[in-house]
Amino acid sequence: MAIENPFFVVAYESSLGWVDLDLNINDTDPDPVLAMQPVAEGQPIAGVRIFRSAQETLRLPREILGSIVSLVGTKTDQSKAYIALAIDLNNDVEITITAVDETGGDGGGGEGQAHIAGTVQIDGTPVARDVVVIKDDPSDRKVVAVGQSAANGAFDITYTGWDGPVIALALDHYGNDFQASTALNAGAIVHPSIPNGYVYEVTVAGTTGAEEPAWSTGTSVQSGGVTFSPRPYYRPVASGPLQGEEVEP
Repeated sequence: MAIENPFFVVAYESSLGWVDLDLNINDTDPDPVLAMQPVAEGQPIAGVRIFRSAQETLRLPREILGSIVSLVGTKTDQSKAYIALAIDLNNDVEITITAVDETGGDGGGGEGQAHIAGTVQIDGTPVARDVVVIKDDPSDRKVVAVGQSAANGAFDITYTGWDGPVIALALDHYGNDFQASTALNAGAIVHPSIPNGYVYEVTVAGTTGAEEPAWSTGTSVQSGGVTFSPRPYYRPVASGPLQGEEVEP
C-alpha cells in the first residue's frame, strides 16, 4: 500500500493537454486544498500528484495520465478517503469525488450476490486492513460492501445488487483520537491530534497520561503507563476494475 516514489506538481505546460473538469465533492467539509494520487489500470502513476486548481474545478494533464484515470487521496485529517473512479479525459466534463469514511457509506441492494477475493499487502507483507468494494458504474458509483482482510492479508467479500465490475479500495487503520487518562489495551491504535503521517500502536497496555505526548516518528512514545510504537499511515490504494464472481444460491 505504500507509494514510496517522491511526488512533484506538474507545471501547466500547454503540451500536456490540460483538461478542466467541473468538480463536485460529496463531503460537507472538504479540504480547501485537495491532493490526489492518479491511478491507471490499478497501478499508481509514479511521480505525479494532482491538486485541486480552484474551488469548483480540477485540472488534469491528459498527456501524462492517459484517457482513463482514477484518483485516490486522503483527507488532511486522514478521517476519510477521497476517490474518483474511471474519469474519461476525452469526454467527461465534470467529476464527482466521493468521501468514504470507516463506515463505508451506503451499501447496495438487490437479489443477486457476487464476491471478490484477494490479498492486501504492505511492502510485500500480508496485512489485516479494511477493504471497501465500490460499484464501478459511471452513472451510479457507490459503496456496495465493506470487509476486512485477515492477518494473512486474504479477503473474500460478498455483495448484492450489482454484477458488473467493481473497485477494491484498501484502507489503512487510522485508529482513534488520543485521549488523556484513558485505559488502553495492547494492540490499540491512536493518532495524534495534529496528523504527522504516523499512527501509534500500544505495545505496553496501561493508562495514558494527563496530556498528549510529543509524538516521535522514529522511537517509542511513553504516555503515563502506556508505551506506543509508531508506524506509517499508508495512503489508500485502489485495485480494479475487477469482475466479481457470482455466488450460487
